[in-house]
Amino acid sequence: MNLPNPSLTLPATLLLLAFATGCAEEAENAADVSGTAEDLSIGRMRVAIWPEYDDSSILVIYDGRFDEASRFPIKTSFLVPKGAIISDACSLSHQGQHFCQLYKTFDKGSYDEVQLLLPYPNFYLSFHTPTFSATDRERKFDYPIKANHPIKLMEVDIQQPLRSSEFNITPPENSTSTLTGPVTSEKKGFKHFSYTLKNIAKGNETSFSIDYVKDDQKPSVDIKYSSMSGPKVWGTPHEAQKNAKTFVYLLAASGLFGIVAVLSGLLWMRRKRRKGESA
Repeated sequence: MNLPNPSLTLPATLLLLAFATGCAEEAENAADVSGTAEDLSIGRMRVAIWPEYDDSSILVIYDGRFDEASRFPIKTSFLVPKGAIISDACSLSHQGQHFCQLYKTFDKGSYDEVQLLLPYPNFYLSFHTPTFSATDRERKFDYPIKANHPIKLMEVDIQQPLRSSEFNITPPENSTSTLTGPVTSEKKGFKHFSYTLKNIAKGNETSFSIDYVKDDQKPSVDIKYSSMSGPKVWGTPHEAQKNAKTFVYLLAASGLFGIVAVLSGLLWMRRKRRKGESA
């Protein structure tokens, strides 16, 4: 039997160990690039606020385009509600292709800052806010939008959950920007309320208050496509992310244990063979 040479196996194993333990660090450091977009302005930005869309939280989407496309790629950041779970952090090419980006999240007091590298001036950021209480039929929440860049034009789209009534929106009363709306429309069975704000300064906070009545706790859309015959349990993005992290950690630990076990077995067999040859 020809056994691998441990002198070759050990470096390879160490390389695998370094790769396995270094993935997270590489992901953390990938967004560390020189140059920032602090002085750049956003030409147009859309903010979608969809409560109880696919979860008992709020689905929010930021997408738009920065000015001065010639300065990209560049590092920038967005402010999101504290504890938000990021679904997508992407840059869009001129052909409309989504290029997902690694990102870092920083604690900024009442907000979290999502920092990422954008190869193109077009951006797309989607996330879920922490689950708000849906035990009472009367729902109410405030959603603040804090600009981390000057915004020339911001369009806010608020979607009414299905099976809800008495839907009310209180727009910002003391906004320093020009506000128009709402314009109501219906898309794919949902009622939408659109507002337009112009010339938003960096650091400006625009808050919308939303309240409505809803008798059930199910989201508007079931994206789980479950074939279960029994009652469904509506999970949350927070739970999904926690479970995914646990799975990854267990998988990594199992892989490392397997590598160490194989290496130990090879070394043991080689020592046994040497003892047999010297006997």
